[in-house]
Amino acid sequence: MKRILLGLLVFTLIGILKLNAQQEPMYTQYMFNTLAVNPAYAGTRNALNLNTLTRLQWVGLEGSPKTFSVALHSPINKRKIGVGMTLVTDEVGPVRNTYVTLNYAYRLRITDDLTLSMGIKGGLSNYHAGLAELKVNDPEDPHFQVDEKKLSPNVGLGFYLYSDKYYVGFSAPKLIETTVDEEYAASKNELKRHYYIIGGYIWKINSHWIFKPSLLTKAVSGAPVSNDITMQFLYNDRIWMGAMYRIGDAAGLFVDVKINKQLIIGYGYDFSLNELSGINSGTHEIMLSFDFDGFATSKVKSPRYF
Repeated sequence: MKRILLGLLVFTLIGILKLNAQQEPMYTQYMFNTLAVNPAYAGTRNALNLNTLTRLQWVGLEGSPKTFSVALHSPINKRKIGVGMTLVTDEVGPVRNTYVTLNYAYRLRITDDLTLSMGIKGGLSNYHAGLAELKVNDPEDPHFQVDEKKLSPNVGLGFYLYSDKYYVGFSAPKLIETTVDEEYAASKNELKRHYYIIGGYIWKINSHWIFKPSLLTKAVSGAPVSNDITMQFLYNDRIWMGAMYRIGDAAGLFVDVKINKQLIIGYGYDFSLNELSGINSGTHEIMLSFDFDGFATSKVKSPRYF
């Protein structure tokens, strides 16, 4: 299984495609927000978990992206089934995308230490472009007098293989490609299908320190493959300290503090390494994760770090 994980991680680092742009929101602390991109993660924490993440990207740049996500998921039937829901709002300038989805996962025990979770998701996506609010040279232009709106269904799937030491997953959280403007159905005004590969490994250095490298790869037709490489250290099972490098795009640091057995609070900051570096003051993320102990389905043999 270690060879499988290594092969997938190496595979995601090869090849760059010439494309337009990523349409789905990105996260520096993605390892705490896995359900947003992979429905198979639902219920894997063995307790009812609530996660919120707020991301303010490229602060200081007018119309910069703002993302808010909330995820709630829990196992049921003690160990085999997980359910959850996600709500994501992503704003870029006058455009706001809102996604509401329900997630279902079924877990299959492969060995005593290895589990495969298979998940599906379904929901609605709401696209809204506030064109009437824009300041334009010609206020009489009919194209900017009416807001664009689009409500469309969404389905997705994912696979998540994990043990106490490592995890690897593949997902396509948005399988239906939606045309935003029917008048230009043959053009590129579409919300594209995205693919994600995620993986990580846990190394126990000594009684105080744990090292966890991880990788998130995003691919979409018409945009370059995006790779987030992250190195994290956990001190005394309480404080996560990490650094992230998004190849050719950004780098950042984050810290997550385990307040108690249930609550984790995190902050992340990253800065651009491309042509946007001189016109914004960086990106800020605030993350909160809470496990409701009263809903725990079983006692975990060893601590979970993902």
